[in-house]
Amino acid sequence: MATGTVRGVLRVVPPAQLNAAIKAQDEAKAQSEAAVDETTLSSLASFIRTQFEIFKQHRNDAAAGWSNRLLVALRAFNGQYDADKLAQIKQFGGSDVYARLIAMKCRGASSLLRDVYLSPDRPWGIDPPDDPDVPPEILQTIAQLVGIEAQTQAQAGQPVDPSSIRDRTFSLMEAARQAAKKKAADQAHIAEDKIDELLKEGNFYKALAEFLVDLPLFPFACIKGPVVRIVPAVVWNGGKATVQQKPRLFWQRTSPFDIWWTPGVADIEDAAVIERTRVTRADLNDLLDLPGYNRDEIIAVLDEYGRGGINDDWDMTDAERAIQEKRENPNMNRSGLLSCLEYHGNVQGRMLLEYGLDPKQVPDPMRDYMVQAWLIGRHVIKVQFSPSPRKRHPYFITSFEKVPGTPVGNGLPDILSDIQEVANATLRSLVNNLSISSGPQVVVNTDRLAPDEDGEDLYPWKRWRVTSDPMSGNSAQKPVDFFQPNSNAAELLATYQKFSDMADELSAIPKYLSGNSSGGAGRTASGLAMLMGNASKILQTVAANIDRDVFDPLLHNLFDMIMLTDSSGMLTGEESISVKGVNVAIQRETERSRQLEFLQATANPVDMQIIGPKGRAAVLRKVAGSIGMDGEEIVPSEEEIKAQTQAQNMAAAAAQAQGNQQSSPVTQDMGPQTRIAGGVG
Repeated sequence: MATGTVRGVLRVVPPAQLNAAIKAQDEAKAQSEAAVDETTLSSLASFIRTQFEIFKQHRNDAAAGWSNRLLVALRAFNGQYDADKLAQIKQFGGSDVYARLIAMKCRGASSLLRDVYLSPDRPWGIDPPDDPDVPPEILQTIAQLVGIEAQTQAQAGQPVDPSSIRDRTFSLMEAARQAAKKKAADQAHIAEDKIDELLKEGNFYKALAEFLVDLPLFPFACIKGPVVRIVPAVVWNGGKATVQQKPRLFWQRTSPFDIWWTPGVADIEDAAVIERTRVTRADLNDLLDLPGYNRDEIIAVLDEYGRGGINDDWDMTDAERAIQEKRENPNMNRSGLLSCLEYHGNVQGRMLLEYGLDPKQVPDPMRDYMVQAWLIGRHVIKVQFSPSPRKRHPYFITSFEKVPGTPVGNGLPDILSDIQEVANATLRSLVNNLSISSGPQVVVNTDRLAPDEDGEDLYPWKRWRVTSDPMSGNSAQKPVDFFQPNSNAAELLATYQKFSDMADELSAIPKYLSGNSSGGAGRTASGLAMLMGNASKILQTVAANIDRDVFDPLLHNLFDMIMLTDSSGMLTGEESISVKGVNVAIQRETERSRQLEFLQATANPVDMQIIGPKGRAAVLRKVAGSIGMDGEEIVPSEEEIKAQTQAQNMAAAAAQAQGNQQSSPVTQDMGPQTRIAGGVG
């Protein structure tokens, strides 16, 4: 029996088709590994899993979703083509250079926004009440004082004028109101410093810096907080260190890839939100002994998924996102991470009672309650009622360009997609043309070359051996000829420059905002105000979006949490939060100039008599603080100025008294006096 070798056929698959096949395999693998027996799910776990599938299908929808837009933005920022476009370029055989206009504009926008929101001047503040209440004990003291004065006047036999009593009462009340306003302003300033300290300790400004990178890049950016975490704190006592577990508020940037919400909502505040996080075994072990967590469910998670991890929330963006972010593909999950879904939204009371919550907390099984729940696989490891009195989730999002009626707006990749595509095509053509026209093209007539002559070898001073055939008439033809291809570099550069200028106009991010200005105008308040006033009106709208959608609700959320948990009296509840944002950057230089002008205008004896040392010190403190100097350290306090003034007055009074004694007339009888030469003798 004859034996033979079976030869296989190698199939060549285009890159786009190969990537699609890999993506389909990843999805099938993830779905097979993530298959959860629905019969073993609790009603709460099944509800969260169903909501996640609904949210995910909406986001991945080709027409109404935005998952593909997230990937396009990430590729544009990294300067990479999608698989289909790259295959077309490779088929043509040209250059695959990428212009990266969008990345440059995103960096410029983030830099400008950082100058506004991460500068030494806070983009927010705590304002005292406009008309604080005068304490009751002060009102009682005023009434007693006026009564005593009236009684003393009557006992002295002087008539008591009701209008005088009324004027005296009004004067004392006005002084009490001014004192109450000053006290409220001082308390608001102290509270603002303490809140800023909480923000710094909770990594808020770090999260804000990352948020400002996402904002111009993606259709939306998200920041989350405050969330309470138990962290170890080292306390030193008598030279010995003790570790104490203390609660602390934290903020973090949430990736647009890891957040889903209710389809169809116009405002994110009205939506139920699901965030995907990944935790380690160590993270779960730290939760075992914390109150509020279901210890049995956590142990079950560690037993079922702790060895190999779990990734049961696969999304179509995961594979390419991992490549763009230089991370491990979560479908492989060799790191053993456990995927966790964090749900914020309404849940029916019946499900909460079935989970095991106290019936006193859920009096009506048919009513919905705002809760936070954490789901890993088929286990709900924690459920708690929303701590916010406003019943709001801790996610705050906004967009570079908002679109009315939807939380999802437009980023610079959406605005500049056409410009980026044309710029890429122009730049590729430029590189290809420069390559072709960089040297002469050679035409070799192989009929004229000698049999042993190599027409592919070309070097200086080469001697060519050729033949001629008089019968064929090729003697007049050159065996080797050269010609120079035309260079279109000037036209292509002009075209690229034109579209680059169009990108400036569409994005409202001129080149000098990206650091091309020699003076670094964007780094100073005056330069920032000038650039924003002249060329970046759109960025003022972006900053207004941040103020309205992020800072205002986020700080009010923090304000509520402080009022609920703080027992030190940091806030009274009558204060109001003011978000200054971009208005501070625009008006900063004008205010400083006016303060310096006022300081110079009042530097004269007449005005000094009016405002006095106390008023002058207040002006100096304000001006010093506005230029980045510590006015409290430079200018003496009011008590020190008062003591200095009293000491000067006492010294002046003593000097005047001594002078009066020296110039007082002699009272003794000195006898007859004789005037000599106009003198006294």
